[in-house]
Amino acid sequence: MNFLHATQRKNSTDSHLIDPQGRYLNYLRLAVTDRCNFRCTYCMPKEGIDLKAREDILNFQEMEHLLGLFLDLGITKVRITGGEPFVRKGLADFLTRINQYEKLETINLTTNAYFLEDTIPLFQIIKSGSINISLDSLKQEVFYKITRRDDFERVWNSIEKILLTDLNVKLNMVVLKGVNDNEIVDFAMLAKKNKIEVRFIEQMPFNGGLFSNEIHTAEEIISTLQNSFPEMIEHLKMSSTARIFDIPGFKGKIGIIAGHSRTFCSTCSRLRITPDGTFKTCLYDYGAINLKDMLRSGKSDQEIKTAIRYAVTKRAKDGFESEQRTQQIVHFSKNHLSMAQIGG
Repeated sequence: MNFLHATQRKNSTDSHLIDPQGRYLNYLRLAVTDRCNFRCTYCMPKEGIDLKAREDILNFQEMEHLLGLFLDLGITKVRITGGEPFVRKGLADFLTRINQYEKLETINLTTNAYFLEDTIPLFQIIKSGSINISLDSLKQEVFYKITRRDDFERVWNSIEKILLTDLNVKLNMVVLKGVNDNEIVDFAMLAKKNKIEVRFIEQMPFNGGLFSNEIHTAEEIISTLQNSFPEMIEHLKMSSTARIFDIPGFKGKIGIIAGHSRTFCSTCSRLRITPDGTFKTCLYDYGAINLKDMLRSGKSDQEIKTAIRYAVTKRAKDGFESEQRTQQIVHFSKNHLSMAQIGG
């Protein structure tokens, strides 16, 4: 789809997407690749995952087309995810093109920061929302243990550079019991002098292999932080996956994401498209429809939008219900999926 096509549809009166629980859905997570240059233990096995063939994933033109349809349906924010988004060639040009969509208010990105330094200028000229950086340790040896890559210095150098800009940066730490949980306070201290949101995430069961049920829970993370920062104050933020906290004297904020406990489902406004075009109304569902297949079989825009709207009418009330439905449909072990396959 070219920009003219998108512009011609600007005045569409398609209704917004509202699920059976009355949640207004305006945020699309678009996974542009299932490939990643890291091999994080909580995301995929050491040998990697079974990657989709190039022809089995959405091309950029198809992504632009689908994004245009979702904008017609009330989506205002998109988050580009992977895998690692920047391992896909042509991503910068894609971001520049979708930046022209008038209905799109913000373009957000989740990245491991390996390629970030060279792309900072791009994010300073497009309508950037937040740049979420995955970093799970401030120690080089622990970083290597988690990512299986010796790239801490390169990643940290990119983070230091982006913190010198006025871009909205969020630092995501997946808390792993017995691995990096002793760094929680050190990570929080990064928000003292930097206008950054440091976010602690429960480990989720999508690692492409074995999953330990010994999760460092959101409540345990909060308890650790409160012991060091007793004046920490929580404030309400609607439609956020994170519980947000302020610490007096800190420039930045602290966020806690209960991804495994799923305590944020009641306000979740997010939809997902996986690299192969599967439309998911919940992180934990099996997938409602394959939009790539609909596009390539010649379905009309209206037929695709009707299918999207119908899928939303069947959206589960929370991640637990989604998971139960999936298990009823197929013999499905969620921990054999990688977040890179779903869209991190």
